[in-house]
Amino acid sequence: MNSPKAHPGSVSVAYLQGLLDYLAQRDIPTASMLAQVQLAPSLLAQREQRISASHYLQLLEQGLALSGDENLGLHLGEAVRPGYCGVLGYLIMSCATLADALHRQARYAELVGSLGRVELQDEPAQAGLEAQIAHSWQPLSPQLQRHTSEETLAAWVTFGHWISGLDLAPTRVRFQHPQPADISEHQRIFRCPVLFDQADNALVFPKRLLNTPLGQADGPMRIMLDAYAERQLAELKQGDSLLVRARELLTLQLAAGPVDLPHLARALALSPRTLQRRLSEAGLSFSQLLDETREPLARHYLRDASLELADIAFLLGFSEAGSLARAFRRWTGQSPGAYRRSLLAESAR
Repeated sequence: MNSPKAHPGSVSVAYLQGLLDYLAQRDIPTASMLAQVQLAPSLLAQREQRISASHYLQLLEQGLALSGDENLGLHLGEAVRPGYCGVLGYLIMSCATLADALHRQARYAELVGSLGRVELQDEPAQAGLEAQIAHSWQPLSPQLQRHTSEETLAAWVTFGHWISGLDLAPTRVRFQHPQPADISEHQRIFRCPVLFDQADNALVFPKRLLNTPLGQADGPMRIMLDAYAERQLAELKQGDSLLVRARELLTLQLAAGPVDLPHLARALALSPRTLQRRLSEAGLSFSQLLDETREPLARHYLRDASLELADIAFLLGFSEAGSLARAFRRWTGQSPGAYRRSLLAESAR
């Protein structure tokens, strides 16, 4: 039985600020939201710090529930500001043309958040239609895929209008998820045909627009920010590689007995202090890393009806089934038994 992998990505605190600002403007208590995922409000002062992608998705899910806004992703994208993108936002603003900006956006998108992959490529030619470009985004997690995709594409449109000074609509917009019952907000924001159940999530627009000059172009600033972004990206990739290895080792160690930070550090050939610092740079504590490793494994094992809860508790390194049940309820809001019953009901449909 193959084990699933936890989402290894992270999101910048600057980008998280966009979600919290939007919700705070609607009188939603963001401090209590942060407390739910064990993040301190003081973290927000460190805009280049990272939180795990899982934490961002949990906060987005809380935001959906508390706001009752079925189009939260769209509205977050519409409210984007350059500062929410950190160094990438200011780098894009300093570029000479839209093409320069979009190529840098694709290269350095992970500095904002590694929730998905960005691509910029030619659209297949269509008779009677000028050459088109597809600016696409592929989510790396199925969780809240509709809202993360809509947030991303709406943010691109908003930011594109802002840096180019052009108030032009895309030729069309494509989404992979099914069409919601009401798409009036999609039509208002994108002002073009919006297609659902498509092969990708993409903004499609005329290729000639790539030559659009940007009003805040600044060559020396762009060179300086390019170098800074390149260093940040290298550090981020190094950190993500460590997290992937750490999760793989934790998965192997769980069934062998209790795991702790010193044991994991030794397996990674690091000192405990160095591992703690590297986790902190990724926006994680050891206990959060352990939770993020255990939760997808727990969901995976619960699909196997032959495994008793005591067996699953053992495989995940818990002392007994009650500890697993408490942790699972904290992760998901439901008991392992209720989750397993929901899987059975789903498969019976």
